[in-house]
Amino acid sequence: IALASTGAKTVENVVVTDILPAGFEIENPRLNAMPNMAWIKDAATADHQDFRDDRVNFFVTATAKPKHFYYMVRAVSPGEFVMGPVSADAMYDGEYHSYHGSGVVIVEKR
Repeated sequence: IALASTGAKTVENVVVTDILPAGFEIENPRLNAMPNMAWIKDAATADHQDFRDDRVNFFVTATAKPKHFYYMVRAVSPGEFVMGPVSADAMYDGEYHSYHGSGVVIVEKR
């Protein structure tokens, strides 16, 4: 997930939420060791993160320089799933928000 504010504006107290469709589970890094993924080179650190069964929340400050956040999911059921957009909302200023990236994911059993 990439996040950047428009212009040179810094927006504090932003929550970035990605809700997963049925058929997926989030791998909680607090419960399981994550493998080393050498291809991740620009990962930002959130001020706080909240992992749930069906969603992840990153609490951050948005800046003009893009920040990239990564997490791992597991496909638990084959099928065609509709993904909603990732949302970014300034918690104390409704003027700042973004919703982007919806689509369809197909999981095939091998």
